[in-house]
Amino acid sequence: MIVRLIIRRLFFLIFVLLGLSLITFTLSHVVPSDPARMIAGPRASPAAVEKIRKEYGLDQPLWRQYVRYVSGLVRFDFGKSLTSRRPVAEDLKRYLPATIELALASMLFAVILGIPLGILSAVQRNSLLDLFGRTISILGLSIPSFWLALVLQFILFAQLGLLPDGQRLPIGVKEPPPVTGLFTIDALLAGNLPLFFLALKHLVMPSLVLGLAALAIVTRMVRSGMLEVLGQDYIRTARAKGLRPSTVILRHALKNALLPAVTVIGLQFGLLMGGAVLVEIIFSWPGIGRYAFQAIQNFDYNAVISVTLVIGAAYVLVNLLVDIAYVLLDPRIRVT
Repeated sequence: MIVRLIIRRLFFLIFVLLGLSLITFTLSHVVPSDPARMIAGPRASPAAVEKIRKEYGLDQPLWRQYVRYVSGLVRFDFGKSLTSRRPVAEDLKRYLPATIELALASMLFAVILGIPLGILSAVQRNSLLDLFGRTISILGLSIPSFWLALVLQFILFAQLGLLPDGQRLPIGVKEPPPVTGLFTIDALLAGNLPLFFLALKHLVMPSLVLGLAALAIVTRMVRSGMLEVLGQDYIRTARAKGLRPSTVILRHALKNALLPAVTVIGLQFGLLMGGAVLVEIIFSWPGIGRYAFQAIQNFDYNAVISVTLVIGAAYVLVNLLVDIAYVLLDPRIRVT
């Protein structure tokens, strides 16, 4: 059943990517701009601009440019970046792991703290702990990430000197041998613990900023799910049988309470991937968020479309994982 679900979603992914590519390509070319002129510079001669236009195929009709781009996608060829002059696939390989590492760290921060806080907040309803959990939820959703980033940089970097203000590693420090592209994982694989802790230290502040909103949502969803489940008859029956409170909560209540939270966690991971732009700019984090921002500024069509496709594919794949988690958590749910 799960295999059939995976095959169907992967087939569906093809149409999602085609639709995304068509919409993004159309919108990118509707904007009145001349990328060839931007690449050549304001003082370039018309001949030089025309040469660049031919080099990148910008002189061809739009439909032909789109067909050429889509046919290249079949071979995982995302075209050539107008800004970096490198293949976009090479740029994605360079920048994507940084964003994945940041999004994973943010999601771990939200899940590891949000689920226990949501459970405790529901179990001890109207207590000080519940008040703390609800306050975290409100603050997490209301504090702008750029403001929080600046405040943390001022306190933790400028005043206390506890954490670095940005970048994945200090300037001059050699990166770990690339395996996954995630510096923390690659440092562990290389057995270099000092480098692991150094990369982790650089990851803490941006992941806190990026993950705070996700923490607030996870806490709220787990709390509301637990409150609903704790009022069910089977929970009262379990308590009447004399089961320990921890057994009732962790074995009987949490499994059902997590179902709506799993959906939110999956959607949040997709949002973290796509919404990391501001955090990456503030912390000088070399991810695809900052890459996409620069691409939009320079009308770099191929880069913009490719980043959109990557994030769209991430959404579909994460939703697939959410559906699989649903089936595993509650076998009564049938895959349709």
